[in-house]
Amino acid sequence: MKHKLNGSAGFTLVEMLCAVLILVLLSLMLNAGLNMAMKSYLDITAESETQLLLNSLTNAIASELRYAHEVSGDEDPTYNGDCRITLENGRVCAGGRELLPAEKGGAGGAYHGTKYSAVKIADDVPVVQYADGCFTVNLKVVWNNSTISAQTPDGGVVIRCLNPPKEPEEGGEAP
Repeated sequence: MKHKLNGSAGFTLVEMLCAVLILVLLSLMLNAGLNMAMKSYLDITAESETQLLLNSLTNAIASELRYAHEVSGDEDPTYNGDCRITLENGRVCAGGRELLPAEKGGAGGAYHGTKYSAVKIADDVPVVQYADGCFTVNLKVVWNNSTISAQTPDGGVVIRCLNPPKEPEEGGEAP
């Protein structure tokens, strides 16, 4: 009955524990690498989406202001009577309506719900200025809860008004 196992096949307990330990370490390294790759992907995507939203907002504002008439005021100018470009709850509005509206239900749209916001570059810099027949737009788009943002270049984006106010003729009044 007693029988000696001389050539027993299999692994010892120590060998199995070493193999499991190596697998756990490899899994941890793979997990850390995947987490870094995923964070990089999300950051790059957010950065490109902020740039895209800034570009879309700038184009929408340009379309609104290019054919403006009855422009008055230098900083925060009014146009077309009493319309103005404003920031309301992180969204750009023109004359009380949202320039890039959200989808029905507010789930998506240009701002991806509430993921992105449009803000002033600085408190002392107006979003829109008007001088010499041109509007200057200074705007910043931020990815909420992050440091990722995109903003118009220094000096702003200049939009030429195609309907500038007429200058008074010499010796006369403005028409």
